[in-house]
Amino acid sequence: MDRIIRQALVATLVVASITGLFSFIIRGYLEWMDVINSAIGTFIIWAIFFPLVNKYWGRGEAEG
Repeated sequence: MDRIIRQALVATLVVASITGLFSFIIRGYLEWMDVINSAIGTFIIWAIFFPLVNKYWGRGEAEG
């Protein structure tokens, strides 16, 4: 479980950084709500949904 949370945090930081960068490039200023929204969504997907898929379908069966 610690590994899943650690991976979710790393993925959250990467996605939030990319979102912040593009938000700043496109708008000219940093929109914090975009960054927070992407961080929360990424963490939920990575920490909750991915483990559920692996638990019920296994690694090999979920891919195809």
